[in-house]
Amino acid sequence: MHTLFVVTGANRGFGQAITKVIAKQYQPTSNKLSFVLVGRQEAPLQQVAHDIRQLGSNITAHVIANASIDSAVATRDTILEPLERVVKDMHDPPLTSATLINNAGSTGDLTKQVSDYEAEEIQAYFNVNVISYTTLVSGFLRLFLPTKTPITLVNISSLLGIQPFANWGLYATGKSARDMLLGVVAKEHEPTSVRTLSYAPGPLDNGLMKEICETLGDPEQRKFYSDMAKENKLVNMDVTAQKLADLLYTNNFTSGSHVDYYDL
Repeated sequence: MHTLFVVTGANRGFGQAITKVIAKQYQPTSNKLSFVLVGRQEAPLQQVAHDIRQLGSNITAHVIANASIDSAVATRDTILEPLERVVKDMHDPPLTSATLINNAGSTGDLTKQVSDYEAEEIQAYFNVNVISYTTLVSGFLRLFLPTKTPITLVNISSLLGIQPFANWGLYATGKSARDMLLGVVAKEHEPTSVRTLSYAPGPLDNGLMKEICETLGDPEQRKFYSDMAKENKLVNMDVTAQKLADLLYTNNFTSGSHVDYYDL
């Protein structure tokens, strides 16, 4: 078995947690385990790559730094084209599976309601969170479908992708669009060829949650999240990353589905 994972936003936060947990889960059972870690900053990506290589001699880790998801063209040029070059050398042994875990994204301005959005910020948000994502998914499929390598596409989603809350207009719409895109992909391919999963990891105990507690415009939600933080009820990133790793390892999910941390 030669298993490949491509993780975006792998340099910090949940992307880093996912990478390390998956490496520990898969290393004992894969003849070769390859990672391609994608992000903007090279130094932290290289550190994560170094850390997972220490888990076993069968682990290789490549870094794609200076990645841009600001547009479809930028995604093609800075992620998909470098990825294709890396994958061309992965033939000893041949790949037996390829998984894309898309963790990169942004929340948008949570102080604002929909009526406050300006045209420029709407365009910029969807470039980063929907247009770039669609480009990445499409390019990943085109890269691996001709080789008949089984593909898994994972979208790091949110409850907000299926349930509306005030002040989350851009974020919720983006998550919903990404969920639906993977639902469509699941309809277009047999599950033996391509499987897709949108995974909502829960309210994470990370730096982003601190920002949410400070900036979210809806006072009721802001209090809810602040109380969760004070009462240590936020979700540990390693714990929810392990649940995702278990789902992928056991293949115990319906292709095209949205699965929440609290459902497991």
